[in-house]
Amino acid sequence: MALRATRPIAGQLERVVSEKCRSGKLQLEDAESLFHHLLRVPNPSIYTLNTLLVTISKMNHPNSYPTVVSLFNRLKQAREICVSPSIHTFGVTINCCCRMGRVDLGFVVLGQLFRAGCNVNQIIFGSLIKGLCVKKWIGDAAKLFDKIPLMGCSPNLIMYNTLIDGLCSNGNTKLARQFYEEMTRQGGSCEADVVTYNTLINGLCKADDVTMAINVFEKMIVKGVVPNVLTYNTLIDGFCKSGDFVGAFKLLEEMIAKGVAPNLFTYNALIDGLLKSGDFVRAFKVFEEMIVKGVVPDSITYNTLISGQSRIGNMDKAFELFNEMVRIGHVPNVITYNSLIDGCCKQGNLGIAFKLIEEMIQKDYKPNVVTYSCIIHSLSVDGQWKNAIRIFSEMINNEVSPDVVTFNVLVDSLCKHGQWKDAIKIFSEMINNGVKPNVVTFTSLIDSLCKNGQTCAAKKIIVLMKERGEKPNVITYNSLMNGLILEGHLNEGVELFQNMPQKGIKSNQHTYNILISGYCKNGQIEEAMNMLDEMQKKGVKPNLVTYNILLDTFFKKQRLNNVKCILSRMASEEIPLNEISRNILIEGVANWKGDENLNEFVKSLDIVKSLL
Repeated sequence: MALRATRPIAGQLERVVSEKCRSGKLQLEDAESLFHHLLRVPNPSIYTLNTLLVTISKMNHPNSYPTVVSLFNRLKQAREICVSPSIHTFGVTINCCCRMGRVDLGFVVLGQLFRAGCNVNQIIFGSLIKGLCVKKWIGDAAKLFDKIPLMGCSPNLIMYNTLIDGLCSNGNTKLARQFYEEMTRQGGSCEADVVTYNTLINGLCKADDVTMAINVFEKMIVKGVVPNVLTYNTLIDGFCKSGDFVGAFKLLEEMIAKGVAPNLFTYNALIDGLLKSGDFVRAFKVFEEMIVKGVVPDSITYNTLISGQSRIGNMDKAFELFNEMVRIGHVPNVITYNSLIDGCCKQGNLGIAFKLIEEMIQKDYKPNVVTYSCIIHSLSVDGQWKNAIRIFSEMINNEVSPDVVTFNVLVDSLCKHGQWKDAIKIFSEMINNGVKPNVVTFTSLIDSLCKNGQTCAAKKIIVLMKERGEKPNVITYNSLMNGLILEGHLNEGVELFQNMPQKGIKSNQHTYNILISGYCKNGQIEEAMNMLDEMQKKGVKPNLVTYNILLDTFFKKQRLNNVKCILSRMASEEIPLNEISRNILIEGVANWKGDENLNEFVKSLDIVKSLL
């Protein structure tokens, strides 16, 4: 009798739980309390317990998923009640484990499910695959997917789509296409749908493989899957980013013809792409067209347009767009202000840039690393490296962490102004702050040290550079080579040059000019001419700097044949002369002590008639 009497009590409590769950007003603490009350009632309904767990899992609360896992464990430990978790209980718990980033716990619960004698369903495997993909454990997700049939379950469309999305998100579009082909072979309920195609097309576009994306799009059409606005937007964005605006506008026409209306994203993608390609006229035509079509521009549209105008220095138009943006009710953000600040800095209008920063702060927008980097760069370019350091210190004091760009700008500025000791200090601070120096940072330091006669220190920086995983480039080698030659270590400079091919570094014009200059200053004329010949054999075309170095040397050494050879080469290559060339020629002819006909020979060349 006592046992039968408890069932009405349990039934009443279960009705209360069901009503509260349906109301949508149940709080996490109340839900936990109800769950514990149900466990104290003999023979509670597993259906009601599951309803509570599902309700908790859907709550917008940071502890909702851990609470479900905790309550599941409590249910497993409640020996006093005669109720066991169902497949649905296991499914909800595994899903919560995966969503809270603990896929490992999800597999622990899966093991408990197997021991309980339950058969795993597609929903549970789907949760685990998604959890693995979110953690970027794509290899494990693919392995699990392959084992699903061995565990008495068949993959479904959702599982395929989840795995393809995970593969695409991690850049493995090749394997994603293989799973897509597998879906196509299977057909039936696993036939690829619009989600599959959109996911694959998006992944291919992000991987800059627009050609393959179009191939998948064409297969989509053949299979009778109707593209939606997301499909077209993804492809249009991909075409714009690859610079193929003919393809982008062709797709725009196609989507309109098929009754798919372009939306805000469509127009924003076109405007952004056109502005980045420098086609400002067409970008504003698209902007006007979207307004005519009734598509209201958002803050992204205006930020894109303002950024584009700021980049080319058209600040009047940029501020006009800014005022229009505010007038129609869009609130400018940090991105908006940074674009304007960057534009003003590039124009040298630091006064306006600082006023914009004040306005930002008044509107409770905190200047970020981009804001400070713009100001530091502008001050550095203007030679105000002391003020640049002051702003850098202010940045640190305001708890804004400099990035590699900020440090590089400051290091480069200090190096160019001969302040290599201060540059080393900033470099050390960069490393201490956990910011990884890149090839630009190291090369700036090496170049400055070499120009200041500190090649030994420069060599140490190169060793450090390699230790930190950065590969020196041709500019790095040129800087060190130039430093060695300036210090009189020509042979060491030549040895460095000879080792460059082994390091995968291809010499450029500046490389050869450094060596030719070194040989000339060392009186090794034949070696200089041999280097000129090697330069041309390697497909590196001599420039005016090359010929000016040689001309100056040959005039001073009174080598008539070499002077005529170089001038003839310059004439045949139609290399325009500059003021340096003019001064070399005038001084060289005036000081010539040999052949009296040299003056007439020089004047006979078309390339110098305009200068002499």
